[in-house]
Formats: sequence, structure tokens, C-alpha cells
Amino acid sequence: MTSSSVVSPRRRGAAFLLGAQWGRYLSQIAGIVVLARLVGPAEFGIVAIGAAVAGLAAVLGDFGLSMAALRAPTLDAQQRTNLFWTNTSIGVLATGIVLAAAVPVSAAVGDDRLVIVLALLAPAFVLRSASAQFRVELNRSGRLGRLAAAELSGDLVGLGTAIVLALLGGGYLAIASQGTVAALVTLALVIGLTPWHPGLPRRGADMRGLLTFGGHTFVVHALNYASTNVGIIMLGGTTTDRAVGLFSRAIQLVNLPIDQLITPLTRVVIPGLADTTDPTPLVARLARYQTLLSYPALAYLSLFTATAESAITVVLGREWAGAAVFVPILAVGALFQTLGYPQYWAFVATGRSGLLLTSEAIGRSLMIGLVLALSAIGPVGVAIGMTSGQVVLWLAAFLLLPRAGIASATLARAGARPVAVFVTACVVASLVDAGFFTPLDAWTRLLAIGATWAIVVGALIVLVARRDLRFLRDLARRR
Repeated sequence: MTSSSVVSPRRRGAAFLLGAQWGRYLSQIAGIVVLARLVGPAEFGIVAIGAAVAGLAAVLGDFGLSMAALRAPTLDAQQRTNLFWTNTSIGVLATGIVLAAAVPVSAAVGDDRLVIVLALLAPAFVLRSASAQFRVELNRSGRLGRLAAAELSGDLVGLGTAIVLALLGGGYLAIASQGTVAALVTLALVIGLTPWHPGLPRRGADMRGLLTFGGHTFVVHALNYASTNVGIIMLGGTTTDRAVGLFSRAIQLVNLPIDQLITPLTRVVIPGLADTTDPTPLVARLARYQTLLSYPALAYLSLFTATAESAITVVLGREWAGAAVFVPILAVGALFQTLGYPQYWAFVATGRSGLLLTSEAIGRSLMIGLVLALSAIGPVGVAIGMTSGQVVLWLAAFLLLPRAGIASATLARAGARPVAVFVTACVVASLVDAGFFTPLDAWTRLLAIGATWAIVVGALIVLVARRDLRFLRDLARRR
């Protein structure tokens, strides 16, 4: 294959990718459950601090070039080769930065374990960077099944390694090594599964547009990193490892299912939106994607928020029950984050990376300021700051989208019905729980709240969202 062009992925391939991504989600949930029984909150907390510190290297390791390559109408052979070497070089730099920062960060936090944690996390950055262009090639050529298989296999091997190490008493070492093992396996598989392989880097290829778009995307991701991780870094110096572990686990439980939807959907959506042969207006396609994303994501957020205390106790054990207090606050932020993803796709699909950067800078700057100011009152203050920032992010994008030719109100209307259904169901189930179910044991309470929630959701969908239900049903029936 000497050239590559963006194609609209086959519906069957897209469905396979989404299915495999949910397989990854189930494996991660299984890992959370098993590892929570083998490794305590304090050891999870020290790894969370290390991951937050190293997170900027993860952003640097991609530099936004994967998204630039994914949305480009065409890529010639030399552009693709240069992208591979650029990504890999940046990954080497990112790994070096993490290794160099290990001792100073450990001294600043006052915990020698961070040296080992960062040393175990560091290799993952160069491994992921080296695999980036191979994953893009599989995506652009429609080989979504191969891509899904490689990533799922990497996750499973990484999880298996972590469980074995934890059983041997590895503790935080097991958690810190999981991502690096997964990245190594994924890299080996995508190299073997991709027909394309890079040559030597050369001058003369037109890289300016790719680097410009990638640079804007990198700044967006860097702001995202800072606003997401600054709170955990601040808490690492002001509270206990156990409190950080509980807070970071709450963030993971709230966001993990959404992340598992967003990753494959973005791979399907961006090439699909760039398909100029599709006669459907861009805003109509985005509205459909808003509906498709909102129902499963908001259903999870709604149910988990209503059942947080009992669900965490049942799944992870009573030792982790303290994480439940953060869930309702974080879930509000996750709701606006979910509504904001189609806005992000719109900016990317229309090539308006400058507008995307402006909207992100507004919301992320406010989020960082609020998190820094509110971190003095502990994890609850950090959660409030993060959620407030997500609301501003959505509002900023809503106001700027018309400048990209997209009607913001159309996307808002597409998200309004699922928001109404699942927010109402969460409130009703929570009120019924507070009035009747709190004396019950955790299992019975969980089932009772879940049943109440399901009854309310079923009634509301019939009353106000039958059109959306028909759309989702018809989509599921298509081949």
C-alpha cells in the first residue's frame, strides 16, 4: 500500500471495534475488582500520583499527530514514514523526561517509592508513540478488527501480569507495570498485523499542515492533562495516599465506561465525518452521534450515581466505600464531558483546531484555577473544581461552534432527551433509596435501587424519547 486515504469504515468493522472496546472495558472492570482485593487504596494512591506526574509525557508522546493523520484526506508514503519517526522520537523524549523527573518528584512528595513507580511507567510512552502510526494505518485502511484485537490482547496480557505480580506480593509494583506491559504487547501485535512498514525519514514531504494541526491538538491535550491531573498532584502533598487512592478510583469508575465508548467512536466518527460523498449534512450526522453516545454513557452515569455506595461496597469491598462520596460530583462533570465530545468531533472534522484550542483554553484555565484554589479543602474541593470546569468547557464550545458552521442548538437538542430521562431517573432512585433502602444490606440495596431506576427509565423513554428509541433500534438492526 503506497498511499492512504480516509474511508468511511464499514459498519460491520465499526461494530466489531465497538464490541472489542467493550471487551476491553469488561476486562478492565474485572481487573479493578480483582486488584482492589489484592492491593490497598494507599498503594493505588502512590501509583495515581506517579501517573498524574507522568501524564504530561503521555500527551507529549503523541503531540496530536495521530488525530492529524486520522483526519487527513490523503497521506503519501513519505508523510506516513515521517510521522512514525516523529512520533517515536517524541516518545523517546517523553520517556527520558519521566526518568529524569523520578528522583526530584520523589523528593518533593517525600516518598521514595515514586522513583520505582515512574521508572516502571516511563517505557510505556515510547512504546505507545512507536505504535501510533501503525494504529492509524489499521484505522484508515478499515482493518478495525485487527486494531481491536491488538489492543484487547495488550490489555489482557497487561492485566494478567499485574494480577500475577499482585498475588506474589508486588503491591504498587503490579499496578505500575500494567500499562507498560500492555503497550509492549500492543506494539508487537500492530507491527505484525499492519501491511505497511516505515522506511527511513526524509526531507521534502509536506508536513506543515499535519504538524500545525497536531500542535494545536497537543496544546488541547496538554491543557486537558493539566486540568485533570493537577488536583491529584496537589492532593499528593496535602493528604494521605489512601485519600488519593479513593479519589482516583472514583474518577476511574466514573470515567472508564465513557472512555471505552469515546476511543472507538472517535476512530469511526472522524473518518466518517470527513467522507465528502455522504450527502447527509454534517450537523445532522453529529446530532446522530450525540444521540448514539448519550444514551449508553448517561445511562451508566445515572445508575452508578444512584447506586454508588452499595455498588462500590459490593464490587470492590468495604475498604473502598469512601470513594462513593465523590461520585455524584464527578458524574455531573462527566455528563457535560459526554455532551461535549460531539462538539470536539465537529471542530476536528471541520479542521478548526484554532477554535478548538480557544474553547479548551477558556474552560481548562478556569478548571485549573478552581482546582488549585479548592484543593485546600481536600478531594471534594478538587472534584467541584473539575466539574465546574467541564460545565464551562461545554458552554465555551457551544458559543464558538457556530463559527465553524455548526448549529450548537441542534446538538443540544439531541442531548436534551437522554439528559432529561437519566437525570430524572437518578434523582427519583436516590430519593427512594434515602427514604426506604438505606437500612438494607449492600446487595439487597443495590438490587432495589437498580430496579427502581429501571422502572423510571422505562416509563420516561416511552413518554418522551420514543423517537430516540426507534433510532437506536434501527441502528442496531443494520448490517
